[in-house]
Amino acid sequence: MERFVILGGGPCGLAAAWKLARLGHAPIVLERESLVGGLCATHERDGYRFDLGGHRFVSSDADLSAWLEGLLGDDLLTRERRSVVLHDGRTFRYPLEAANLVQNLGVSENLRALAGYARARVSRAIAPRPERSFEDWVVARFGRPLYETFFGPYTRKLWGISPKLISADWAAERITNLNLGDAALRLIGVPRPPIRTYARRYLYPRRGMGQLYVSMAREVAHLGGEVRTDARVVGLDFAGSRDGARVSAVHVQSPRGVERIPAREVFSTLPLPELVAFLRQAGSPRLTGTEGRHGMAPSLRFRSLVFLNLMLRRRDFSENTWMYVASGALRISRIQEPKRRSPSMAPEEHTSIMLEIPCDVGDGIWSATDPELLEVAREELADLGFALDDVMGSFSLRVEHGYPIYHLDYERDRQALLGEVDRIENLRTGGRQGLFRYVFMDTAMQMGLLAASEMAASQTTSRAIDALGRAGGLVESQALTA
Repeated sequence: MERFVILGGGPCGLAAAWKLARLGHAPIVLERESLVGGLCATHERDGYRFDLGGHRFVSSDADLSAWLEGLLGDDLLTRERRSVVLHDGRTFRYPLEAANLVQNLGVSENLRALAGYARARVSRAIAPRPERSFEDWVVARFGRPLYETFFGPYTRKLWGISPKLISADWAAERITNLNLGDAALRLIGVPRPPIRTYARRYLYPRRGMGQLYVSMAREVAHLGGEVRTDARVVGLDFAGSRDGARVSAVHVQSPRGVERIPAREVFSTLPLPELVAFLRQAGSPRLTGTEGRHGMAPSLRFRSLVFLNLMLRRRDFSENTWMYVASGALRISRIQEPKRRSPSMAPEEHTSIMLEIPCDVGDGIWSATDPELLEVAREELADLGFALDDVMGSFSLRVEHGYPIYHLDYERDRQALLGEVDRIENLRTGGRQGLFRYVFMDTAMQMGLLAASEMAASQTTSRAIDALGRAGGLVESQALTA
């Protein structure tokens, strides 16, 4: 029997499965990990719970928020975040606030920052130039001194490449549109429009973000669908001519062995380069020339992450939900305390921290053992002024496809790969990895819901899914959590 097949059991894939099941279909979700949730999975060890990263639910979609509330009830908490940047022995509020920035920088650094900002403004007025790179975008709005103090070193550490090689799109999407002129007006009390990243309140499941997706998977099963974990997609079959190629089946490897699942419609949330590699390996009848089996390897890359989870014998580590580590000399990029999101993330009277370390697959951090990572943690936390003398246990988790790297020509390369997917009539792609876009959780879920509607109606594939989450508005300032 041909089925609606969903590749990946993260927020996007599970939302699609839920919608299809609600419409009376029996979708099957294939998730290669042992837990559902994708990057939003929650791992539990000895009464401690750790997410894969810093997740929170913020959305202006009232229907989506109501759905979550219906799934989790009293287990959906409303929390308030507190975030800071650690740099050079000082703590800066995050997002950067004018008064706090002025107070912490001191007289000489403030003068340098303002002078640098003035030079950038004058240069922009006299000889405007395209803002192609991350460096171009930030220097134009903050000046070179602040770029070199905060943004440059952290960005190089996070991505592993020079900010000159990263597209300005990343800055425009992820850094609040605040420049020093705007900050000065805020400092003296002049009313200004709300800023996206100033949102503080958010929704969060009591037992970690993974609780939401476990609940979704159960609901899918209750409605007649199927969610398989430890099920890795290993290939695709095609049927049809050059004028009408379709995925006819998905090959999956699991503890059951290798199985061929006939497909009516397929929705993929696999990393886009991985999906296109399957298309090329299968020799899809609509891919020819350099796009065929012997074509060039996909050019889009992801930054990988190692999470070191530490279980501590103390009540609190800090008052912050997370702390960014700006220094480029340290490998840790962010410190998070799960208990700040929910008290159920650690046993009573205890706490934990999660250290996020960017890396590439196969490098020293990726290959390090847990004792080696713990030694890195001790050294770098000591450098930041934190002592680790009460570690009760630790373990690490690795994410291969963490952050899509927006290199300078990423959009051209992304569109080329999406064009290959478009040629297959019953194949769609969505989500952060599937579209190679740094979308938030609510947008990923909206993509899944839209994909399900298209699949159920047997609509021809379109780019409507990719259009979601592109509104220029300040989403968080419009949301109930702002």
